[in-house]
Amino acid sequence: MSKMHSRLDKALDWTNKYKNVVFLAVCMVIHLAYMIVFRVLGVSLLAYLNFFSSSFYFYFLFLKKDTSETAMLASYFEILLFSTLSELALGRDYGFYLYIIGMSATVFYLVPSYKNKRFFYQIIGIVLTLVLEGVVIMTDIGIPYMQEILAPYQPVVYLINIAITATIVMAAAFFYARELEKVWETLRYNMNHDVLTGLYNRRFFEQQIEQIREQEKSPFVITMLDIDFFKKVNDTYGHEAGDEVLVQVSSCLKEAAGKENLAVRWGGEEFIIYFSNTTADRIYPQMEELRKQIEDMVVEVAGKEIQVTITSGVAIGLPDSNYEKVIHNADEKLYLGKRRGRNQVVV
Repeated sequence: MSKMHSRLDKALDWTNKYKNVVFLAVCMVIHLAYMIVFRVLGVSLLAYLNFFSSSFYFYFLFLKKDTSETAMLASYFEILLFSTLSELALGRDYGFYLYIIGMSATVFYLVPSYKNKRFFYQIIGIVLTLVLEGVVIMTDIGIPYMQEILAPYQPVVYLINIAITATIVMAAAFFYARELEKVWETLRYNMNHDVLTGLYNRRFFEQQIEQIREQEKSPFVITMLDIDFFKKVNDTYGHEAGDEVLVQVSSCLKEAAGKENLAVRWGGEEFIIYFSNTTADRIYPQMEELRKQIEDMVVEVAGKEIQVTITSGVAIGLPDSNYEKVIHNADEKLYLGKRRGRNQVVV
């Protein structure tokens, strides 16, 4: 079952990624189908109209190879034009006006940011629909010979148009909801993580630590770490190099913390690792190994090799200890290590 869900998710993600291509291809196929149907029934004018419409999508898909938002807007107005002409030719009983309504809703998904004018395009669709319906109702317009040929098939055509429009709108709504869900996931991630390094941020740590301490009721260790002479790295090699150093050091910290503990970017070049249910004696060898790993690490940026070291202060917390005091103790040990010459672990 899980494999099936995984495959389905991959298929949905693929469809969402290439939604513009899928939409243009579906529109082309629908027009080709209608072209064949109308040609068989002898309604040449509508067959030619669908031929030109399908050629329009063929041009964007295979000749121009343009599936951008510009192509989506062009298809939007093609659908408005096609629906209007079809409605004027056959009257409103065949439901071609539904495409205008459906596309006006679908533009929310297909044209999410085209110069912030999507509401303008929706209004165009709605106004055109109202004007078209008013003209058709008041004038009873239509081409008699076409209406006569298609009269036996009117219910079928109407149901097909309802089904196509409903499918397009529901698909757009479904994928739009999936996109919104991913946006919210990204926002939640960015709220809790440092954007540059991917570590937890200070805000998240301060929100979660009290809950963690209430649940665990066990000894813990907080290690405060600082990159030595980091300002000199920025001044010598530039901020881009400094960012790369932060990223690679953070990667080492995240690996050292593992999944059960918290690696946090505290601010600037300062970091915290929270170790649960342990003691300073157990953590010291890990921190010493981490220190050596970073000391031996070479960061390459723009052909330049950069090496840095870290200083760490390790403080133990008892089950009833105030975590802020433990952080303060770790910070004091960190600065003790800096006064002693840096590149060391102080317990």
